[in-house]
Amino acid sequence: MTADVSELRQFAADLRNLPSYMRPEARKVIEKGGVNIKTQLRQEMQQSTHFKQVARSISYDIRDRADSIELEVGPVKGSPGSLANIAYFGGSRGGGTVPDPELALKAEVPNLERYLADLVVKAMR
Repeated sequence: MTADVSELRQFAADLRNLPSYMRPEARKVIEKGGVNIKTQLRQEMQQSTHFKQVARSISYDIRDRADSIELEVGPVKGSPGSLANIAYFGGSRGGGTVPDPELALKAEVPNLERYLADLVVKAMR
C-alpha cells in the first residue's frame, strides 16, 4: 500500500535539522502515531464478520536510521495476516469490506504534524 504523504516527507526532511538531543522526543511522537494507527486498523478489522481474526496480526515497527525514523504499520505476513489484502481490497470471491488502511494514516497525519511542529518550535528557542 502506498499513500500520498509528500507533505509529511518534506516535513520529515525539515526535521533532520532537529538537534540530536530532540531525536528521542521525535521518536516518541512517531511511535505514538504508530500505536494510534495500529489501534484504528485493529478496531476496523475486528468489526469484520469474516476477517476479525486478522486483527491480532496488525502491529507496528519503528526503525531508527542515521537520517530518519521510519514507521511501518500493518498486518504481519503469514496466517492470518495473509488475508489482510483480501479484507482490504477484495478478491475474485469477495472481500474488500474493511476500510482502506490509508484512511487510518490520513487520520493520524495531522496529529503527527502538530506534535512534530511543536518539537521544531522547541528546537528554535
